[in-house]
Amino acid sequence: MTSKIAPMKFLSLLITGFLVIVLLRGFASALSQESTVQLAPIAPNFATFDLSTNLEPFIPPNLEQSNNPNEGGRGVIGRDDRVSVTSRSYPWSAIGRIEYQDANGENYICTGTLVKSDIVLTNAHCVVDPETQTAYQNLQFAPNLIDGKLQAESDRTTAIEAWLGTDFSDRNEHPHPDDWAFLKLEQPLGETYGTIGWRSLPLSVLIENPEQFIMVGYSGDFPTDNPGATAGVHEGCSILGSLEDDVLRHNCDTFGGSSGGPILGILDDQYWIMAINSSERIEQTSGRGIVNFATKISRIIERIEAVVESSE
Repeated sequence: MTSKIAPMKFLSLLITGFLVIVLLRGFASALSQESTVQLAPIAPNFATFDLSTNLEPFIPPNLEQSNNPNEGGRGVIGRDDRVSVTSRSYPWSAIGRIEYQDANGENYICTGTLVKSDIVLTNAHCVVDPETQTAYQNLQFAPNLIDGKLQAESDRTTAIEAWLGTDFSDRNEHPHPDDWAFLKLEQPLGETYGTIGWRSLPLSVLIENPEQFIMVGYSGDFPTDNPGATAGVHEGCSILGSLEDDVLRHNCDTFGGSSGGPILGILDDQYWIMAINSSERIEQTSGRGIVNFATKISRIIERIEAVVESSE
């Protein structure tokens, strides 16, 4: 069911990711050399990304899987249910912070997930400015960042190419049903940190399994003592339905920076990406969340299928 938001009462949309500026010393120093990724929004060199519609997880032999992520104005709906991700175990190891700069040199963050050894899945609006359709600068991926620290600083890796679901030239209103992107990395980090596969489930199945999903993201308001430096995870949130333009609605707690974060589900004791957090609708007076939005995995699979078919 689609609801209209009165413009005088609410902020229509707060895009999680690029509306929150995060000024972090380590991040700023890492972005001293300006660069812009090559964009491939329509017809990329598919061999570069080497993607398939059936992405399977990979757990490195030296990594254990853990069900506990906490081992060691905002899109929050009701009580804030997030806890810090302090685990270096899989699948938390495969999720990281995306860091970038806009044309004015301001620093921003989003969230991404390793889905192949050198490929990260995130939102398109974390890669390109929806208003200008130009790529952000100095896109980097910091895997399993905890309290601003990596297991090895050399693992902070630059993105060298991006394939977008949209460059927002059709519209820059949000939520956008194709707000997804793949980033090609300089290093095969998935060999060390693992990769998470995806599953495209019918909407009815997603809705009929409430409080069974797990949202992970580097939010600019969390944790309160060092925002954005550690991922937050909301376990037990729900997919609520879908908008007419094929965008999912969910109630997982989010804030700017968590854009591109995976919404995970567990099937046969394995973690799978079920959707990608993308944006939120908030109440203007209180800043509290009304509903949050996510990109369907089926939208990405359909595009991959189309590219594969056209290349045959």
